[in-house]
Amino acid sequence: MDHFKAKTVAYKGSKRKLLNNILQLTQEVNATTVFDGFSGTGIVSAMLRSNGYEVHSNDLNHSSYIYGKVFLEGFDMPVVSEHLEIMNGLEPHSGWLTENYSGTVMRKVRAKEGLHIRTLGLLEQNAMKIDSARNYIEKLSGVSERNKNALIFSVILGLDSVFNNSNDQKSSLKEWSAKSLKIVTFKPPTLIEGKKGKQFQGDIFSLSLEKDFDVVYLDPPYTHGVLYASSYHINDSLAIWDKPQLDDDYAIPRPARACFRHKKAGSFYSKKTVEMDFHQLMDKFSFKRMILSYSDAPRNTTNLDALSEIASNFGNTKIYSVEHKICTQYTTQNKRSEKLKEFFVVIDR
Repeated sequence: MDHFKAKTVAYKGSKRKLLNNILQLTQEVNATTVFDGFSGTGIVSAMLRSNGYEVHSNDLNHSSYIYGKVFLEGFDMPVVSEHLEIMNGLEPHSGWLTENYSGTVMRKVRAKEGLHIRTLGLLEQNAMKIDSARNYIEKLSGVSERNKNALIFSVILGLDSVFNNSNDQKSSLKEWSAKSLKIVTFKPPTLIEGKKGKQFQGDIFSLSLEKDFDVVYLDPPYTHGVLYASSYHINDSLAIWDKPQLDDDYAIPRPARACFRHKKAGSFYSKKTVEMDFHQLMDKFSFKRMILSYSDAPRNTTNLDALSEIASNFGNTKIYSVEHKICTQYTTQNKRSEKLKEFFVVIDR
């Protein structure tokens, strides 16, 4: 698996370093079909498709839907490359992204008095280039949906490569980082070869699947503070391109769909309901093997013992563990973790 490379966005909880483990657990039951229930960056789906599996996936977020569509359905590289060449040469123009996410702002900083200058995530010249590129895609005619999806993915990758934070879009670093000072360039996503799959978008409990799968892989959210809709809200806005009104009462302004101060965050985020949520989730699928990811990160809403007990109701259950380094954080950030233990709760029938 060391040869597998696929470009995708930075993401908290990314399983890139665990692809070997997921592949091995899938291979052990001679599977041909896999369902990836919380596809996120699409990296697991992409890896499994490239290894010959028919993969169907789902995620609630708009940007994740785009990643999955591109990885599982493919695109025409010559067509996409031709449009990317045009997009890279467009005259930069200020638009919604530039007006809301570029330059600096004076704002209140937690635990400090008065107002302080803080960056808003993007250099103005980069935001203007992204505005021009995304508007170009929106006006395209005669281009297939899958090629438009690949172009949108390219724009999101471009933003991710120069955004002034290490792993989310909830805030921006105090000083401009080296990567944020680079000029954004739009490059094609990784083209994955293999059996064509299908990407869904929606609440997994409401999802109606057309078939059963040999392996079901699940990596649901269950950690306070990692609300993916708020962590990657700019990616979602680029995917939809609805140019929403924003709430400026955040370090990085957010649309209403990414604000959770006065509403529930959804399934798996509440300690009161999380065990019921997991029970309902496991009960939803028919499978040879279910693989459930669990990380021993701080602020989890449930624990491994509880998950293991729930899983035992649905088949023969085993627990596997892997230690690996947590994603790199800038040295200017205070919270630094060195290792993370990842568990796989595996259910066989």
